[in-house]
Amino acid sequence: MRVIIIITAALILLGIVIFSVPSDSNSGVISDNKNLILKIENNSSFLESPIEWGGFKIATADIDKIRETSVSENSKKNLSETDENAIFKEIKFDRNSIVAPESCDSFETVIVNPAKFRELASNGTVNLDLMGEDYELKLQEREIQKPNVNSYMGYIAGKPQSSVFFTVKDESIDGCINVDFFNQSYGIASTDEKYDGKIVHLLWKYYNEGGEEEIKKNHSLDPLEFSLKNNDKKSHEIHIELLDFYNNSAFKENYTMNPEDEIFSPEITVEPGYYRYKIILDNKFTFEQRVTASYAANLGGSEKIYLNIRDDPDNPIEFVSEIS
Repeated sequence: MRVIIIITAALILLGIVIFSVPSDSNSGVISDNKNLILKIENNSSFLESPIEWGGFKIATADIDKIRETSVSENSKKNLSETDENAIFKEIKFDRNSIVAPESCDSFETVIVNPAKFRELASNGTVNLDLMGEDYELKLQEREIQKPNVNSYMGYIAGKPQSSVFFTVKDESIDGCINVDFFNQSYGIASTDEKYDGKIVHLLWKYYNEGGEEEIKKNHSLDPLEFSLKNNDKKSHEIHIELLDFYNNSAFKENYTMNPEDEIFSPEITVEPGYYRYKIILDNKFTFEQRVTASYAANLGGSEKIYLNIRDDPDNPIEFVSEIS
C-alpha cells in the first residue's frame, strides 16, 4: 500500500509566520502592552538579555493540518541516527511506500524525547542535529495558560536571521526552525501514528537556493525608522541606539524633548536581520525593543516603531509597532 504524505506547501515554506499582515491592508499595527517593551538593567547585552519577543507579531501555523500526514503501519521500520542529546531518533521507512511532499527537499520520520528537550531548554541552550547539520538553539520559555504544555522561542547561535519556535507536550514536540529569512528552514510535527508506544513525528527540511538573491532582483532594502513624541507635561532627555545581532551599533542619537515635541528619525538602511533599539529615558529608565529589517516586498518590509512619552510612572513610554 502506497502512502501519500500531504503537507500544504505554504505551511512547509512558512512553518510559523512572522509578521502577520491583514489581507486587506499593507501594514499591521500592534498597540502597546507590557510585554512589548522590556525594562532592563543598563548593563544588559543583546544575547543575554531577556527575550520576550512580544514585538515580533508572531502567528503560529495550524499544526492540526500538518497532522493530516499519515504513515503506513505496514512500513518497514528500524531505529537509526540519534542527535547528540537523544531528543530525536529517526525511524527508517521503506521509501517505496512513501511519496515525499513536493514542496520539501527531504524529510525523516522520528520519535522524540520531550522530557530531555525540556531539561535542556530550562538552561537556555539546546543542541540539535537536524538531518546532519548541527545547530545551537538559544531558547526562552514563554508563559502560556495550558497545563503540561511548554512554549519556547529563540534563535540559532551565530545566525542573525534565524528564529526558533517550539510547543512541547508530554508526548510530542511541534515547531519550526528558521535558519534564515529566505533560504532554509526545518519543521517538526506530530502525527496520529505510534511506534513502540511513542508518537511518530515528521521532520522535514525546506531549502530555497538563491531565495534572497531572487528577492534582491525585484525589491530594495526597506530602512528602519522610528518616531518620538512627548505627550508628558515635562521635558525629557532620551537616548536611542540601534544595535545589530552582534551588539554592534548601527545608529545612536540623544534628544531633548519639550512637551508636545515630535521627532522623526532618518532612514536607517541596514542588512536584513534582527536588531534591537536600546532606549534610555532621563538616564533612569532603560527599555529595549526588538525589530526586524527586511526587503520592501509585497508581504511587508522592515518594522517602524513609534514611541510616545507619557505621564505614567509605571509605563512612561507607550510603544506602537508597524510593518511597512
